Amino acid sequence: MNEPAPPREAAPVTVARDIDTGRIIARGGDGLTHGILERTFFLREVHGTTWHRMSPTVLPSDQAAVAQLAVARLQAARYRVEADAEYATETTQDRYVTDGRSIANLAAAIRDAASPAEVSDRLEEVTAAHDGILAALEQLLHSLAAVYDGLGGPADRHIAARMRFLAEHRLGPITTDLLHTRAELADRSTAPARPGTSLPAAPPAAPAPTASGRTR
Repeated sequence: MNEPAPPREAAPVTVARDIDTGRIIARGGDGLTHGILERTFFLREVHGTTWHRMSPTVLPSDQAAVAQLAVARLQAARYRVEADAEYATETTQDRYVTDGRSIANLAAAIRDAASPAEVSDRLEEVTAAHDGILAALEQLLHSLAAVYDGLGGPADRHIAARMRFLAEHRLGPITTDLLHTRAELADRSTAPARPGTSLPAAPPAAPAPTASGRTR
């Protein structure tokens, strides 16, 4: 019979309503704690220490349920959670595989690759035009710019311009460098990048014409 996994060694996480502000606040834990909270409608605050407050986008009628969800996700990750009675729960909820985790898994696969050719192959997901990781990040920045274009505040057009600047003048050089890196790694080897695969066979040569114009 499998024994339950021991709790993490990180400091306990507290989830409670702040008496002074009335906000639901979460404190403690580590980097993974922060990621779980930020994916459960909490906003990160860094003032000497890192802590989280529930987003004002959560309706008052939903706040207790959202706090319970955060507690359940933290408990599924084996954190010790000390919560107000209103937010405490015995349940757990496993986290889904996030986009960030998928990219971290890709980074691990690159780190553990057996050859330069395999690294080049892994980079295809990063550098692919139109729907690669970098292309998607560029779309995200332009989408944020469009949002600020529509807000109409005094500083909003400057923020929109900053988003476009990041997409066009910061992300572009990274993409160029990684495209060059992928090609350089691929050129170091002619072996197939993925184990067990082979390059497609070359098409057969066209038949040579004879003097009469007929093919042999």
